[in-house]
Amino acid sequence: MITTAFLGGCSVSNTPEFNTWKSHQQLYQVSNKLKIGDIIVTGKDWTRPISWFGHSAIMVSQYKVGEYPQLCIGYYETDVIPWLSKKERFTVLRYKAFNEKFKTAFLKNISKTKDKQYKIVKKTDNSAFYCSQYVWYLYWKTAKDLGYDLDVDEGGGYFVTPYDLLNSKYFDKVSFIP
Repeated sequence: MITTAFLGGCSVSNTPEFNTWKSHQQLYQVSNKLKIGDIIVTGKDWTRPISWFGHSAIMVSQYKVGEYPQLCIGYYETDVIPWLSKKERFTVLRYKAFNEKFKTAFLKNISKTKDKQYKIVKKTDNSAFYCSQYVWYLYWKTAKDLGYDLDVDEGGGYFVTPYDLLNSKYFDKVSFIP
């Protein structure tokens, strides 16, 4: 039942068009505009079951992406350009209220959450993480630390999917058109 609900939650999401970049020159231009806290949501990959829901990762520094990519792999950081070059379709989201105060608390929460394993858990459970729950948790916990409530999960359910983040009213889609 949980698997069915999880699958159903992703498949009924509104699926906006993804931005697509193909050349490395375009990826370099995009990477220069990314900021700490930006969320990268990739398209669904029907050839890999773990990617049927899409994937989400987060910018943890000017040039690094942080993520919980798959089972048996915990937190992982990589340079953004090689990471993006492996993606065919992605969209970048930016929290509308991301300011310096939020950024400081956000970075503290990143450093506190790098030692977990990948596991599907309730979204408020910080004993383990999966990709979109990790992103959701960072925003939820940071807001909580700053004294307010924030649930960036568009569906508001037990689990959070990459497409719940994509459809959240709290994020703007970043445009890279000059």
